[in-house]
Amino acid sequence: MLTTKKVTFILPADIVAGASQGLLLGEFNNWDKEHGFSLRKYKDGSMKTTVELEAGKSYQYRYLLDGGRWVNDTNASAYNPVFGLGVENCVVEVDEVANSEKPKKPAKVSKRVEVPAPAPAKALAKAAAKQSAANKK
Repeated sequence: MLTTKKVTFILPADIVAGASQGLLLGEFNNWDKEHGFSLRKYKDGSMKTTVELEAGKSYQYRYLLDGGRWVNDTNASAYNPVFGLGVENCVVEVDEVANSEKPKKPAKVSKRVEVPAPAPAKALAKAAAKQSAANKK
């Protein structure tokens, strides 16, 4: 079973530097601009998106801002040089999912047991009176 984990990518306002739109691109989407993850811009000028990635793997990624400007994440786990281009890709390491984080299987429903309905109060009182009379004899 493939285990995934939500990873939030945040690009600080000083790197966004006035851009109005951005995409997160990387190995997780084959660097495809058509299937990039849109970044949401916040009032403080930062941009953010959350992506579900396979746990226990690492991925290279970068941000593409409007105007064709590629930028890196200052909070990346590591950086890998891109041969021949003179740039580095960011690296994110997606931690393994701890046992306590794994989705729990639904509890098994036990077989239904029929419980007889309680006898009406009048019938119980009548039976108790009958038992009491029998005990006096």
